[in-house]
Amino acid sequence: MKFSKIFFLSLSAASVSITACKKIEIKPDGSVETIQAITRESDVKDVLNAAYSPLAGSDFYGGRLQKLSEYLADQANGASVTSYDGDIVNYKSSPNGGTFEFYKEPYYVIQRSNKVIESINLVTSSQATRDNYVGQAKFLRGMSHFELVRLFAQPYGYSTGNTHPGIVIRTKSEQELGRARNSVDEVYTSVLNDLREAQNLLPSTNGIYPTKWAAKGYLARVFFQMNKFDSAYKYANEVIAGSTATFASSNTFYLTRFNNPVSSEAVFYLVNDPNNLRFGALRNDGAEHLSLALPITASTYSSGTANSTDLRKNWYTNTAGILGINKYKANPFVLPVLHITELKLIRAESAAELNTNLATAVADINDITNRAYGGTLTALLPSASAATIKSRVRAERKLEMIYESGDRLQQIKRIGAKGEPSVSHGGAPWNCNGMLLQFPASEFNVNANFIPNVTGGCL
Repeated sequence: MKFSKIFFLSLSAASVSITACKKIEIKPDGSVETIQAITRESDVKDVLNAAYSPLAGSDFYGGRLQKLSEYLADQANGASVTSYDGDIVNYKSSPNGGTFEFYKEPYYVIQRSNKVIESINLVTSSQATRDNYVGQAKFLRGMSHFELVRLFAQPYGYSTGNTHPGIVIRTKSEQELGRARNSVDEVYTSVLNDLREAQNLLPSTNGIYPTKWAAKGYLARVFFQMNKFDSAYKYANEVIAGSTATFASSNTFYLTRFNNPVSSEAVFYLVNDPNNLRFGALRNDGAEHLSLALPITASTYSSGTANSTDLRKNWYTNTAGILGINKYKANPFVLPVLHITELKLIRAESAAELNTNLATAVADINDITNRAYGGTLTALLPSASAATIKSRVRAERKLEMIYESGDRLQQIKRIGAKGEPSVSHGGAPWNCNGMLLQFPASEFNVNANFIPNVTGGCL
């Protein structure tokens, strides 16, 4: 059965059809005809599989998440970016602008995940299957809420107790009208609860679907964003030490990171689907003259290619003076959303912040630099200080994670919320109004309880 989707008027209301089977309908008024909609185990599986389509689509993890984040950060070149994205580059995101497509896709993932959880009693084949389906649904729901709150709200640590407005937490498939935004603390608590439950329910191996290691890896990412380094270290360490994913030490890694078959480093990844347009936003920014290159500044190009022995220079392009990143040019294409390199960076910086397990941190960063520079860069000594380790980790992270998972923007915000000086392009402060995406006007025009973000720029 092939799952397709039809959008109704409401942001959180969708109607989805199962071809040659039946119609699963969530009406614009939020009501669901449950008996008519889902009646058997195969329907639950279809809804779960359908949640991956918006997740991997070009308006979410297929590229829009990465690009919007980079436009707000300090490595992308936004000079030639126009229209709604140009407003975002200039810290002038508008409620009537181009954030609607990105905003609704994570909520489609969440809605379908909720429907799976609500319908799980129809799964009678085995307890393991039930656990797997609920685990996947909670993993997807948790990561989607997490990505939304990171882009539409001030970061964790912005206010005492994190009582500042976050996003609406949705745990029901029916539309709940009149909801106010939950606090950032409430959102992070919900995300952590979902991921913890997912790690307990998901198996160690699960084909192309998330595993317990993926849930643990996301817990590491979330705790690191919260500057909770003990927990970030713990979960990153568990995945590195216990999962089947392994660090790719070969110097060919930078040419095959996104190739099919998937890298050995992938802890959670998304595959292409010939029936859908996935990853298009990563493979071409819409400007033909960039030839599948994502735009970067001259300083980013200079720092990324400064060392002739750094193999990551293969990601950088200079076509008649037009600078870009082509790390997603591989075809066929697989997208590692979470990988061992990121977890080593998390583990190393967390160890440095805690001033403990420094030998592990040194080994992690040396693994990354030895691969990148082929042994030509002086390795960190076992006696390296925590401050030296942290500085090296942050420098390598900028190079390794460019245009991945919105990482650079979130590091700017995380470091600022931690109390260190942190600015984005043009000297924009980490906590200025323009560093947030604006909610679509459709969210608050008919809902007085939903308070929009303050508009205004940064400079």
